Amino acid sequence: VFLMSQAVARQMVKQHDGVIVNVSSESGLEGSEGQSCYAATKAALNSFTRSWSKELGKHGIRVVGIAPGILEQTGLRTPEYEEALAWTRNITVEQLREGYTKNAIPIGRAGRLAEVADFVCYLLSERASYITGVT
Repeated sequence: VFLMSQAVARQMVKQHDGVIVNVSSESGLEGSEGQSCYAATKAALNSFTRSWSKELGKHGIRVVGIAPGILEQTGLRTPEYEEALAWTRNITVEQLREGYTKNAIPIGRAGRLAEVADFVCYLLSERASYITGVT
């Protein structure tokens, strides 16, 4: 993230315009049992987002983050990943899956990838031109 942000920021500074959207995680905001290293890296990304928004804002560049939380099954959440995560929490995979939606998500379902993409498109648009430095 840091190296990519540096690369695109150079061009954005020249054109005095641009938006960087960093993809964090709910774990980086609240912590996550069994995922302390992952949560720590995402918390660092959130701090990076806030800091860079202050550094780049004077150049007309906005830096924002998103923290989607639990999403529908993707290629990243494999059965092996779920087994390992359930093991760290001393529960079954079924309990893990049930807990995802019943206990962690007020609306009772995982997010859809299209919903995240739509939100990123909004953040990139002029309609969000005042939003910067937040995740």
